Amino acid sequence: MDFKIENENLIINLEGRIDSNNVAEIENAAVKIVKENSANEIIFDVENLKYISSAGLRFLMKCKKTSKKNIQIVNASKDIYEILEMTGFIKMFDVKKKLRNVSIEGCPLVGIGRSSNVYRIDDENIIKVYDEKVPMYKITREIDLAKKAFIAGLPTAISYDLVRCGNAYGVVFEMIADAVTVGDAISANNGERFEEIMKKFAALMKLMHETEIDADAGFPSIKGTWFDWAEGMKKYYTDAEFEKLHAVISAVPERNTIVHCDFHAGNTLYQDGEIVVIDMADVGYAHPVFDFAAGAFHALISSSESIQKSLSLSQENVLRFWDSLLRNYFQTEKINEYKETFKAFAYLREALFPMKHVQISEEEKQSFVASARKNFFPNFEWEMEQVKKLDKIFG
Repeated sequence: MDFKIENENLIINLEGRIDSNNVAEIENAAVKIVKENSANEIIFDVENLKYISSAGLRFLMKCKKTSKKNIQIVNASKDIYEILEMTGFIKMFDVKKKLRNVSIEGCPLVGIGRSSNVYRIDDENIIKVYDEKVPMYKITREIDLAKKAFIAGLPTAISYDLVRCGNAYGVVFEMIADAVTVGDAISANNGERFEEIMKKFAALMKLMHETEIDADAGFPSIKGTWFDWAEGMKKYYTDAEFEKLHAVISAVPERNTIVHCDFHAGNTLYQDGEIVVIDMADVGYAHPVFDFAAGAFHALISSSESIQKSLSLSQENVLRFWDSLLRNYFQTEKINEYKETFKAFAYLREALFPMKHVQISEEEKQSFVASARKNFFPNFEWEMEQVKKLDKIFG
């Protein structure tokens, strides 16, 4: 019986047939594996299970009754799922069907990111294919948050299917025919519609920041997310450095309004004159400055080829985008003071960046740590002064 530990969960593969002839052998093997391996959850992967009899079902029920851990059954084929459904097991266990496979061969690439790429698979559907190193919990969380954001009234693409795409996972979105990323829309026609698009982009950003959400709506605290990122980076920084990260995050005023946390030209689509959000992996509630931290960070590293590729913007347009966003959002030409404040949060985001994109290499992580020791920590007192200006900027 094959098994593995993944994300602190024990995954046991059930294969072939389970019936009265072999159930005792399978049960003994499973009990031995569970006893010898600590885990948060037990996951039975039944992708290669062809048949399970009543004896096999009693084995699963015994596991549920004797184990103190949550038990999942994943990758159930149509036949296996029907058996579990008819016997009521889908009400007692967390059962997930086997994902269908979708090919992206020949599909046009419409968006590029550090964690995923977006392809158009037909006239009304796109698929967001995640890097193979992105953990499943991040993908399912994004699906859940996208649905919650749609219910909250934001113009988000509707996700309706989690699929396999080769060795990677993908999410299929519908109702975005003929859409391109905001970055591509800006770059087309030599940027003739730049200001028109930027006004709509800033208006949508402001709509998010004015949308209050209830505590029980299921959105996470973005401050909590950034605290988690800081905790994840603790091994890279000294205790004194960690305390400085914590102090700046703690000092940000509380808000219960929606924050995207990665709202940029590559994570939004332009469709029929409207903007639709397609990346909801880190959406939650917090102060709007957590969104402006992303824009300031992109301006800070605008010379990076990877950021230009991700945003579909040249370096010149990355900087122009940032200026126009501030001008349209705050309705002022006096944006230099705001830029200075938001730069402080760009430095903070830079220090935490390896936890936002956990799949990046160790070498890249170390480069961000080195930058934080150059930009963030030596300027800690200045950082704290910038936090105090948030009430004046946002009112």
